[in-house]
Amino acid sequence: MASPELLARAEALHRAHPVVDCHSDIPVDLYRRRRLGEPDPLTDDWLGRLRAGGVRFAFLTVGGDVPDDHDASGRPNLRALQMIDDVRTEADPSPALRVVEWAGDVDATIAADQVGLLLHLEGLRPLVGRLDLIRHFHRLGVRSAQLTWNGPGELANGVGVDVPGGLTPLGREIVAELDRHRILIDVSHLAEPGFWELVALARGPLVASHANAAAVRPHPRNLRDDQIRAIAETGGYVGICFVPDLIGEDASLERLLDHVDHIAGLVGVDAVAAGPDHAEYLGAAAGMHPALDRLFPEGLRRVETLPVFTAGLLGRGYTEAETAKIVGGNALRVLRATLPTL
Repeated sequence: MASPELLARAEALHRAHPVVDCHSDIPVDLYRRRRLGEPDPLTDDWLGRLRAGGVRFAFLTVGGDVPDDHDASGRPNLRALQMIDDVRTEADPSPALRVVEWAGDVDATIAADQVGLLLHLEGLRPLVGRLDLIRHFHRLGVRSAQLTWNGPGELANGVGVDVPGGLTPLGREIVAELDRHRILIDVSHLAEPGFWELVALARGPLVASHANAAAVRPHPRNLRDDQIRAIAETGGYVGICFVPDLIGEDASLERLLDHVDHIAGLVGVDAVAAGPDHAEYLGAAAGMHPALDRLFPEGLRRVETLPVFTAGLLGRGYTEAETAKIVGGNALRVLRATLPTL
Protein backbone atom coordinates (compact mmCIF):
# COMPACT_ATOMS: atom_id res chain seq x y z
CA MET A 1 0.00 0.00 0.00
CA ALA A 2 0.96 3.64 -0.15
CA SER A 3 3.79 4.88 2.04
CA PRO A 4 3.02 7.47 4.74
CA GLU A 5 4.91 10.06 2.70
CA LEU A 6 2.88 9.43 -0.46
CA LEU A 7 -0.34 9.35 1.50
CA ALA A 8 0.48 12.71 3.09
CA ARG A 9 1.18 14.15 -0.37
CA ALA A 10 -2.12 12.73 -1.64
CA GLU A 11 -4.10 14.22 1.23
CA ALA A 12 -2.46 17.61 0.62
CA LEU A 13 -3.33 17.34 -3.07
CA HIS A 14 -6.97 16.63 -2.16
CA ARG A 15 -7.03 19.77 -0.05
CA ALA A 16 -5.58 21.85 -2.86
CA HIS A 17 -7.49 20.43 -5.85
CA PRO A 18 -11.18 19.44 -6.13
CA VAL A 19 -11.70 15.68 -6.25
CA VAL A 20 -14.61 14.20 -8.22
CA ASP A 21 -16.21 10.80 -7.59
CA CYS A 22 -17.69 10.14 -11.03
CA HIS A 23 -20.02 7.31 -10.00
CA SER A 24 -21.67 6.61 -6.66
CA ASP A 25 -24.82 4.76 -5.62
CA ILE A 26 -25.19 6.58 -2.31
CA PRO A 27 -28.92 7.29 -2.98
CA VAL A 28 -29.61 3.54 -2.76
CA ASP A 29 -28.39 3.72 0.82
CA LEU A 30 -30.32 6.95 1.47
CA TYR A 31 -33.55 5.40 0.17
CA ARG A 32 -33.28 2.41 2.52
CA ARG A 33 -32.23 4.36 5.60
CA ARG A 34 -34.76 7.15 5.24
CA ARG A 35 -37.59 4.61 4.98
CA LEU A 36 -36.31 2.92 8.10
CA GLY A 37 -36.85 6.22 9.90
CA GLU A 38 -33.39 7.82 9.71
CA PRO A 39 -34.09 11.45 8.78
CA ASP A 40 -30.73 12.77 7.56
CA PRO A 41 -28.27 10.04 6.47
CA LEU A 42 -26.81 12.25 3.73
CA THR A 43 -25.91 15.15 6.01
CA ASP A 44 -25.30 13.17 9.21
CA ASP A 45 -23.19 10.39 7.67
CA TRP A 46 -22.30 10.67 3.99
CA LEU A 47 -21.25 14.31 4.01
CA GLY A 48 -18.55 13.54 6.57
CA ARG A 49 -17.43 10.46 4.67
CA LEU A 50 -17.15 12.35 1.39
CA ARG A 51 -15.13 15.08 3.08
CA ALA A 52 -12.89 12.47 4.73
CA GLY A 53 -12.09 11.16 1.25
CA GLY A 54 -11.41 14.67 0.02
CA VAL A 55 -14.35 14.48 -2.40
CA ARG A 56 -15.69 17.87 -3.49
CA PHE A 57 -18.08 16.62 -6.20
CA ALA A 58 -19.95 13.32 -6.49
CA PHE A 59 -22.20 11.94 -9.20
CA LEU A 60 -25.14 10.29 -7.42
CA THR A 61 -27.31 7.67 -9.13
CA VAL A 62 -30.92 8.68 -8.44
CA GLY A 63 -32.69 6.02 -10.49
CA GLY A 64 -32.28 4.01 -13.64
CA ASP A 65 -32.53 0.49 -14.99
CA VAL A 66 -30.88 -1.55 -12.21
CA PRO A 67 -33.28 -4.28 -11.02
CA ASP A 68 -34.50 -4.06 -7.41
CA ASP A 69 -32.67 -0.78 -6.68
CA HIS A 70 -34.54 1.27 -9.29
CA ASP A 71 -37.48 -0.76 -10.57
CA ALA A 72 -40.04 0.02 -7.82
CA SER A 73 -42.26 -2.92 -8.90
CA GLY A 74 -42.48 -1.69 -12.45
CA ARG A 75 -42.53 2.04 -11.69
CA PRO A 76 -38.96 3.25 -12.27
CA ASN A 77 -40.22 6.80 -12.77
CA LEU A 78 -41.65 6.80 -9.25
CA ARG A 79 -38.45 5.42 -7.73
CA ALA A 80 -36.38 8.08 -9.50
CA LEU A 81 -38.64 10.83 -8.13
CA GLN A 82 -38.33 9.35 -4.64
CA MET A 83 -34.54 9.15 -4.83
CA ILE A 84 -34.21 12.67 -6.21
CA ASP A 85 -36.41 13.88 -3.37
CA ASP A 86 -34.28 12.02 -0.82
CA VAL A 87 -31.18 13.88 -2.02
CA ARG A 88 -32.76 17.30 -2.46
CA THR A 89 -34.67 17.22 0.84
CA GLU A 90 -31.34 17.11 2.64
CA ALA A 91 -29.08 18.95 0.21
CA ASP A 92 -31.17 22.00 -0.68
CA PRO A 93 -31.32 23.50 2.85
CA SER A 94 -27.77 22.46 3.74
CA PRO A 95 -25.06 25.14 3.63
CA ALA A 96 -22.50 22.36 3.11
CA LEU A 97 -24.12 20.73 0.05
CA ARG A 98 -25.16 21.95 -3.39
CA VAL A 99 -26.97 20.13 -6.19
CA VAL A 100 -24.95 21.20 -9.23
CA GLU A 101 -27.27 22.17 -12.09
CA TRP A 102 -25.58 25.03 -13.95
CA ALA A 103 -22.07 25.69 -15.21
CA GLY A 104 -21.64 28.50 -12.67
CA ASP A 105 -22.44 26.08 -9.83
CA VAL A 106 -19.05 24.39 -10.25
CA ASP A 107 -16.97 27.38 -9.20
CA ALA A 108 -19.62 28.54 -6.71
CA THR A 109 -19.42 25.15 -4.97
CA ILE A 110 -15.64 25.37 -4.74
CA ALA A 111 -15.73 28.97 -3.50
CA ALA A 112 -18.27 28.10 -0.78
CA ASP A 113 -16.32 25.01 0.34
CA GLN A 114 -19.37 22.85 -0.34
CA VAL A 115 -19.72 19.30 -1.63
CA GLY A 116 -21.36 19.38 -5.05
CA LEU A 117 -23.82 16.65 -6.06
CA LEU A 118 -24.54 15.73 -9.68
CA LEU A 119 -27.80 13.82 -10.18
CA HIS A 120 -27.38 10.84 -12.54
CA LEU A 121 -29.73 8.25 -14.06
CA GLU A 122 -28.13 4.82 -14.56
CA GLY A 123 -30.40 3.97 -17.47
CA LEU A 124 -33.44 5.81 -18.77
CA ARG A 125 -36.32 3.50 -17.92
CA PRO A 126 -37.60 6.31 -15.62
CA LEU A 127 -38.64 8.12 -18.82
CA VAL A 128 -41.18 5.27 -19.39
CA GLY A 129 -40.79 5.85 -23.11
CA ARG A 130 -41.74 9.54 -22.95
CA LEU A 131 -39.41 12.02 -24.59
CA ASP A 132 -41.00 14.94 -22.74
CA LEU A 133 -39.98 13.56 -19.35
CA ILE A 134 -36.38 14.52 -20.08
CA ARG A 135 -37.47 18.12 -19.63
CA HIS A 136 -39.10 17.31 -16.29
CA PHE A 137 -36.09 15.39 -14.95
CA HIS A 138 -33.88 18.24 -16.11
CA ARG A 139 -36.00 20.66 -14.06
CA LEU A 140 -35.47 18.38 -11.04
CA GLY A 141 -31.71 18.68 -11.48
CA VAL A 142 -30.68 15.57 -13.45
CA ARG A 143 -27.53 16.43 -15.40
CA SER A 144 -26.05 13.04 -16.34
CA ALA A 145 -27.53 9.86 -17.80
CA GLN A 146 -26.77 6.44 -19.22
CA LEU A 147 -29.02 5.05 -21.94
CA THR A 148 -29.22 1.62 -20.33
CA TRP A 149 -27.78 -0.79 -17.79
CA ASN A 150 -26.63 -4.35 -18.59
CA GLY A 151 -29.81 -5.76 -20.10
CA PRO A 152 -32.10 -4.99 -23.02
CA GLY A 153 -33.87 -1.64 -22.92
CA GLU A 154 -36.24 0.59 -24.81
CA LEU A 155 -33.39 2.79 -25.98
CA ALA A 156 -30.43 0.45 -26.40
CA ASN A 157 -28.94 -2.86 -25.29
CA GLY A 158 -26.52 -3.29 -22.45
CA VAL A 159 -23.37 -5.40 -22.42
CA GLY A 160 -25.28 -8.36 -20.93
CA VAL A 161 -27.32 -8.94 -24.10
CA ASP A 162 -26.00 -11.94 -26.08
CA VAL A 163 -26.60 -10.49 -29.55
CA PRO A 164 -26.99 -6.75 -28.98
CA GLY A 165 -28.38 -4.28 -31.45
CA GLY A 166 -27.78 -0.57 -31.70
CA LEU A 167 -29.95 2.30 -30.57
CA THR A 168 -33.69 2.07 -31.07
CA PRO A 169 -35.53 4.86 -32.94
CA LEU A 170 -36.64 6.23 -29.55
CA GLY A 171 -33.05 5.96 -28.34
CA ARG A 172 -31.83 8.12 -31.20
CA GLU A 173 -34.51 10.73 -30.45
CA ILE A 174 -33.55 10.75 -26.80
CA VAL A 175 -29.84 11.24 -27.56
CA ALA A 176 -30.76 14.42 -29.44
CA GLU A 177 -32.95 15.58 -26.55
CA LEU A 178 -30.23 14.90 -23.97
CA ASP A 179 -27.83 16.95 -26.06
CA ARG A 180 -30.38 19.75 -26.36
CA HIS A 181 -30.79 19.90 -22.58
CA ARG A 182 -27.02 19.65 -22.07
CA ILE A 183 -27.28 16.47 -20.03
CA LEU A 184 -23.95 14.61 -19.96
CA ILE A 185 -24.23 11.25 -21.76
CA ASP A 186 -22.52 8.30 -20.08
CA VAL A 187 -21.69 5.21 -22.18
CA SER A 188 -21.16 2.88 -19.20
CA HIS A 189 -22.93 -0.50 -19.62
CA LEU A 190 -23.82 0.26 -23.26
CA ALA A 191 -23.25 -2.58 -25.76
CA GLU A 192 -20.81 -1.83 -28.55
CA PRO A 193 -23.26 -1.39 -31.49
CA GLY A 194 -25.10 1.27 -29.52
CA PHE A 195 -21.83 2.80 -28.43
CA TRP A 196 -20.72 3.47 -32.00
CA GLU A 197 -24.11 4.86 -32.99
CA LEU A 198 -23.96 7.16 -30.00
CA VAL A 199 -20.47 8.36 -30.94
CA ALA A 200 -21.80 9.29 -34.39
CA LEU A 201 -24.89 11.08 -33.02
CA ALA A 202 -23.82 12.91 -29.87
CA ARG A 203 -22.69 16.52 -30.11
CA GLY A 204 -21.02 16.95 -26.71
CA PRO A 205 -18.41 15.07 -24.70
CA LEU A 206 -19.12 11.42 -23.97
CA VAL A 207 -17.90 9.79 -20.76
CA ALA A 208 -17.66 6.30 -19.32
CA SER A 209 -18.16 7.12 -15.66
CA HIS A 210 -17.11 3.70 -14.34
CA ALA A 211 -15.20 1.37 -16.64
CA ASN A 212 -11.67 0.10 -17.21
CA ALA A 213 -9.47 -1.04 -20.10
CA ALA A 214 -10.35 -4.30 -21.83
CA ALA A 215 -6.72 -4.62 -22.95
CA VAL A 216 -5.75 -5.04 -19.28
CA ARG A 217 -8.81 -7.00 -18.15
CA PRO A 218 -11.01 -8.52 -20.88
CA HIS A 219 -14.55 -8.02 -19.54
CA PRO A 220 -17.82 -6.99 -21.24
CA ARG A 221 -17.99 -3.87 -19.06
CA ASN A 222 -14.51 -2.70 -19.97
CA LEU A 223 -13.67 -0.64 -23.05
CA ARG A 224 -11.62 -1.62 -26.06
CA ASP A 225 -8.84 0.70 -27.18
CA ASP A 226 -10.83 2.05 -30.14
CA GLN A 227 -13.70 2.92 -27.79
CA ILE A 228 -11.32 4.71 -25.41
CA ARG A 229 -9.90 6.68 -28.32
CA ALA A 230 -13.40 7.63 -29.47
CA ILE A 231 -14.34 8.90 -25.99
CA ALA A 232 -11.14 10.93 -25.77
CA GLU A 233 -11.81 12.46 -29.21
CA THR A 234 -15.13 13.84 -27.92
CA GLY A 235 -13.29 15.54 -25.05
CA GLY A 236 -14.65 13.06 -22.49
CA TYR A 237 -13.07 10.72 -19.97
CA VAL A 238 -13.02 7.16 -18.65
CA GLY A 239 -13.68 6.94 -14.90
CA ILE A 240 -11.44 4.22 -13.46
CA CYS A 241 -13.66 1.70 -11.67
CA PHE A 242 -12.65 -0.07 -8.45
CA VAL A 243 -15.07 -3.02 -8.87
CA PRO A 244 -12.84 -6.11 -8.59
CA ASP A 245 -14.23 -7.97 -11.60
CA LEU A 246 -13.33 -5.00 -13.81
CA ILE A 247 -9.79 -4.79 -12.42
CA GLY A 248 -8.61 -8.36 -12.87
CA GLU A 249 -8.01 -11.56 -10.95
CA ASP A 250 -5.57 -9.79 -8.67
CA ALA A 251 -7.83 -6.89 -7.71
CA SER A 252 -5.09 -4.83 -6.10
CA LEU A 253 -4.18 -1.16 -6.18
CA GLU A 254 -1.25 -1.98 -8.46
CA ARG A 255 -3.48 -3.79 -10.94
CA LEU A 256 -5.94 -0.89 -10.84
CA LEU A 257 -3.12 1.50 -11.66
CA ASP A 258 -2.25 -0.68 -14.67
CA HIS A 259 -5.59 0.39 -16.14
CA VAL A 260 -4.70 4.04 -15.55
CA ASP A 261 -1.33 3.54 -17.21
CA HIS A 262 -2.89 1.85 -20.23
CA ILE A 263 -5.52 4.52 -20.83
CA ALA A 264 -3.13 7.40 -20.15
CA GLY A 265 -0.56 5.83 -22.46
CA LEU A 266 -3.17 5.41 -25.16
CA VAL A 267 -4.89 8.81 -25.11
CA GLY A 268 -3.19 10.91 -22.41
CA VAL A 269 -4.05 11.78 -18.81
CA ASP A 270 -6.72 14.28 -19.89
CA ALA A 271 -9.08 11.37 -20.62
CA VAL A 272 -8.75 9.63 -17.23
CA ALA A 273 -10.94 10.20 -14.17
CA ALA A 274 -12.04 8.32 -11.03
CA GLY A 275 -15.33 6.39 -10.98
CA PRO A 276 -14.93 4.01 -8.04
CA ASP A 277 -18.50 2.62 -7.74
CA HIS A 278 -18.02 1.77 -4.06
CA ALA A 279 -20.65 -0.66 -2.84
CA GLU A 280 -19.91 -1.57 0.77
CA TYR A 281 -23.35 -0.35 1.90
CA LEU A 282 -25.23 -2.46 -0.66
CA GLY A 283 -24.70 -5.65 1.35
CA ALA A 284 -27.16 -4.63 4.03
CA ALA A 285 -29.54 -3.01 1.54
CA ALA A 286 -29.86 -6.03 -0.74
CA GLY A 287 -29.44 -8.81 1.80
CA MET A 288 -26.07 -9.74 0.33
CA HIS A 289 -22.99 -10.91 2.17
CA PRO A 290 -21.96 -8.18 4.66
CA ALA A 291 -18.31 -8.52 3.63
CA LEU A 292 -19.01 -7.27 0.09
CA ASP A 293 -16.55 -4.41 0.52
CA ARG A 294 -13.74 -6.88 1.26
CA LEU A 295 -13.78 -7.83 -2.41
CA PHE A 296 -12.61 -4.35 -3.33
CA PRO A 297 -8.86 -3.66 -3.38
CA GLU A 298 -7.36 -3.48 0.08
CA GLY A 299 -7.19 0.12 1.22
CA LEU A 300 -9.71 1.29 -1.41
CA ARG A 301 -12.95 -0.12 -0.08
CA ARG A 302 -14.76 3.07 0.87
CA VAL A 303 -14.99 6.64 -0.31
CA GLU A 304 -12.94 7.76 2.71
CA THR A 305 -9.94 5.88 1.29
CA LEU A 306 -9.70 7.72 -2.06
CA PRO A 307 -6.38 9.35 -1.04
CA VAL A 308 -4.85 5.86 -1.32
CA PHE A 309 -5.66 5.85 -5.05
CA THR A 310 -4.16 9.31 -5.38
CA ALA A 311 -1.05 8.19 -3.51
CA GLY A 312 -0.80 5.25 -5.90
CA LEU A 313 -0.84 7.60 -8.88
CA LEU A 314 1.94 9.69 -7.36
CA GLY A 315 3.88 6.52 -6.64
CA ARG A 316 3.57 5.48 -10.28
CA GLY A 317 5.30 8.69 -11.30
CA TYR A 318 2.39 10.88 -12.30
CA THR A 319 3.14 14.50 -11.49
CA GLU A 320 0.94 16.37 -9.05
CA ALA A 321 -0.58 18.31 -11.96
CA GLU A 322 -1.38 15.09 -13.83
CA THR A 323 -2.74 13.46 -10.70
CA ALA A 324 -4.97 16.45 -9.97
CA LYS A 325 -6.45 16.10 -13.46
CA ILE A 326 -7.16 12.40 -12.99
CA VAL A 327 -8.81 12.68 -9.58
CA GLY A 328 -10.94 15.70 -10.43
CA GLY A 329 -9.72 18.22 -12.96
CA ASN A 330 -10.76 16.31 -16.06
CA ALA A 331 -14.29 15.72 -14.80
CA LEU A 332 -14.65 19.38 -13.85
CA ARG A 333 -13.44 20.44 -17.30
CA VAL A 334 -16.19 18.32 -18.88
CA LEU A 335 -18.82 19.66 -16.49
CA ARG A 336 -17.89 23.26 -17.23
CA ALA A 337 -18.16 22.50 -20.95
CA THR A 338 -21.40 20.54 -20.73
CA LEU A 339 -23.61 22.02 -18.02
CA PRO A 340 -26.18 24.58 -19.16
CA THR A 341 -25.82 28.24 -18.27
CA LEU A 342 -28.52 30.27 -16.58
